[in-house]
Amino acid sequence: MPQTSRRKRVIEMLNRQVQRRKSLLAMMMLLDSDSSSSSSSSDDHFDDSSSSRSARDAVIFMAAVNSLQEKKLEFARKSRYTFRLGYRKLDEDDVFIRDLNTGNDNERPWLTADEFKQKYRMSREALLVIAERIKDDDVFKNKRGPSQMNPTHQLMVLLDYLGTAGSGANNPKQRAYFHVGNGSVNNSRKRARDAVIHSLGKDFYHWPDENERKNISNCYKMEFNLPNCVGVMDGTLFPLAFQPETEDAADYHGRKFQWSLTCLVVSDQKRRIRWYITGYPGSAHDNRMLRRSPLKVRKEEYFTVYQYIIGDTAFDPSENVVPAYKANPNKAEPDDPDERLLNKVISKPRVSSEHVNGMWKGRFPWLRLIPNRVRDKKSLTEVMKYIHCTVILHNFLIEFGDQHIKSWESEEDRLSDIAEPANDPTDDMPGEEHMLYRGVPAGAPKDWRRATVREYLREHHATFELERNARQDDSSDDEGEDLSAVATEFENYFSRLNNN
Repeated sequence: MPQTSRRKRVIEMLNRQVQRRKSLLAMMMLLDSDSSSSSSSSDDHFDDSSSSRSARDAVIFMAAVNSLQEKKLEFARKSRYTFRLGYRKLDEDDVFIRDLNTGNDNERPWLTADEFKQKYRMSREALLVIAERIKDDDVFKNKRGPSQMNPTHQLMVLLDYLGTAGSGANNPKQRAYFHVGNGSVNNSRKRARDAVIHSLGKDFYHWPDENERKNISNCYKMEFNLPNCVGVMDGTLFPLAFQPETEDAADYHGRKFQWSLTCLVVSDQKRRIRWYITGYPGSAHDNRMLRRSPLKVRKEEYFTVYQYIIGDTAFDPSENVVPAYKANPNKAEPDDPDERLLNKVISKPRVSSEHVNGMWKGRFPWLRLIPNRVRDKKSLTEVMKYIHCTVILHNFLIEFGDQHIKSWESEEDRLSDIAEPANDPTDDMPGEEHMLYRGVPAGAPKDWRRATVREYLREHHATFELERNARQDDSSDDEGEDLSAVATEFENYFSRLNNN
């Protein structure tokens, strides 16, 4: 039989008592009326006043008791929490305090720095900075009901959830570890997620303004000889642990995973995610997403007339997109040497885009196998909120300088940072390069921007390679001189020891 709540059982019991008392009261009133009539018509006029008075008192008392029971029944029906058991009071704070504890001279911490980062995907210092930024968010302020957990502890529940792939951090497992209820676990994750979006979103996820885009393009010019490039675009997939329960579930079947969401990402030279779009099913093509995105529809809000982003062969060339050239059938590279040169040049920064996806998913394995079920628009929106939260945290941790653990990424994804330019590379710009700073002429083919970059590389990339190699040789000579000085110092030190 199905279980019933304690409140419902009490209401049913009170209702039965009220009905029985009503029946008993009616019977007592009937007997009292019969007793009074028989007493008044008696021939010997027997004095039964005391007996009648006792019967009437009993009727009055029973009516009062029944009235009280009816009030209790009415109160029970209107009240929702009257018969709820008290909240479980466990020492949940001990778990969070234990994990945050850094130890002292006499006691080692429960979690070392690496163990803490492995569990919560960031250092204690970064976690506490985020907690300080989000603690005053309105989601942590209850208007009624029991008080919430400490915002720092709710953030730790969220990070533990995002740091686990699949169902490894489901409600029962998190409840068992943190000693909180299943409902509290779910609510804590959502509150902390929304607080991160509200409190950190504007500072750590936004498209660069004109001055910042100029600085980014200078970095790409200095490191890769790509003037006016302001980012790298690439697509990635987020696998789903469960088949979507929607009418278009078949569309979520992608080319790599059984069920997935498609995401398009634009990153900068520091591996920050500057723009992304997701929510499309796994079968959606990257170029289709780009065509329908604000990056394409409202391009004047994102680029000047001469700025562009680079991508792979999945994208069509346009005024602000310079993709790689497709190879000819049965060949690994294009036949044209200028096209091969452009592919070679943009391949290096494109590797950094793959590295961004590796860092992002490595930091938050939840993205590698999303355990949330997609049933409707509301449930998909919940998934996208978690994805947006990871984007903000990814950018924040890069700015904070929180290094990720090397085991989180694969060897081929590791890449050195793109150096900041020592000066403005446009100061001594050759005359031919000025064409890169023009808007696309009216009636020009859609490949005009890519052809312009290709021609520039054909004219100047050989000189750029020579200058970069010379800079690298100079830096290696400086390192050699430094090592020689250190070796000489050691020799002098040991000589003094031998003389003594």
